[in-house]
Amino acid sequence: MSKFLFAPFMMNLGESQRLSKLAEHLYQKGHEIHVIGESYYPFIFDNAAYTWHHCPADSEIYNQERYDSFFSLSTDFNFLTKQEIETVCDFERELLRQENFDAVVTGYRLSIITSCRLENTALIWIISGATHISEIVENSEGLFSNNKYFQSNRRRSKLNHQQMKKTVEKMITSYSSNVSTWNNYLKKNGGLPFNNALELFRGDLNLVADYSQFYDFPSHSSYKTIGPILIDDVGFSTQKTADESKILLSFGTSFKKEWVEKFLTKLPENRHYLLTTCGRDIKLPGSHVQTIDFLDFAKLDSTIEFAIIHGGQGTVYAMAAQGIPFIGIPFFNEQFWNIKKFSRQQAAALLENPLEQNVNQILNDFTEHLADYKEKMLVLTHHIKEEAEHSLEKAEAEIATFILQNKL
Repeated sequence: MSKFLFAPFMMNLGESQRLSKLAEHLYQKGHEIHVIGESYYPFIFDNAAYTWHHCPADSEIYNQERYDSFFSLSTDFNFLTKQEIETVCDFERELLRQENFDAVVTGYRLSIITSCRLENTALIWIISGATHISEIVENSEGLFSNNKYFQSNRRRSKLNHQQMKKTVEKMITSYSSNVSTWNNYLKKNGGLPFNNALELFRGDLNLVADYSQFYDFPSHSSYKTIGPILIDDVGFSTQKTADESKILLSFGTSFKKEWVEKFLTKLPENRHYLLTTCGRDIKLPGSHVQTIDFLDFAKLDSTIEFAIIHGGQGTVYAMAAQGIPFIGIPFFNEQFWNIKKFSRQQAAALLENPLEQNVNQILNDFTEHLADYKEKMLVLTHHIKEEAEHSLEKAEAEIATFILQNKL
């Protein structure tokens, strides 16, 4: 049996749930499970048999105040100070040396990528296919969704669009200073520096927890599609009301409070909404918006007419599992691409810069075609749930093959 260290970004609910489900599956198969981090949700990695490792630097780094700086391929990844990187990576590297794990499994703990590189420890990513270079280049407008120059170019010729894609590919794959602080630590300790920020999102094995028909990777690729790992019923509140159905508003665990409050004022008051707040205090524009801290996405039943969401990987698949069409408002790159996959199947609508648009008209248009959106979403629901039934077994098989090859 193998010995694994799970290294999630504990505050990210969707990512942590996927890793938690995989850890439990591997544990049930007899593998030894270790976890690094501070548990943020009590039901995540809830198994007394796991061995926990608590890094003292985590509370200062992985917290709500610094959450936003961790999430974007187009922003600067130098979000930790020199001292913070040394503290957290020194701790992680010592742990890797002491425990001699067969592999580390992560979903967004970026410090562990640096530590694994220095200690030559096998690294497995549970990741979105949207981070693959071909996907980024093909959907490069996601990097520039609020960029006026790009938006003006988007209305020009196909040749201009191809030139923009080439520019994006060169920008991403060439050496970038936005990983310089990580590279300073790597070079100081005799390690190979990152060529670009994309290398932060690439392990020795990359298991894509997405619907297989959304992505097509070559057989020799380090990206292996295993199918969605859907969110379970974890004991959150379920909305049980006898009144009319509502429009679900869910913007993940990293939303900007100020943006949400502004967006709420744009919503027409003749509709009813249910906003997930993740326990944060939100100023509401009126009684037409109700709130709930957390909601069991696996038990929405008929209480939700449709949803307006941020496009996080866990949330889009939660909507698909329930057959709920949605309007997606992306805040950073991966979310844009996740929404686009569903909008291309006409099961969702992509909405950019909603504060500058007539939200009432957008909701009216979406409602007018809601039956068509729902029909398309239900087709995806069938296939996605079918794949999700075997995603953990597929992950286990890919990991077993990977471990065996590493030992040869």
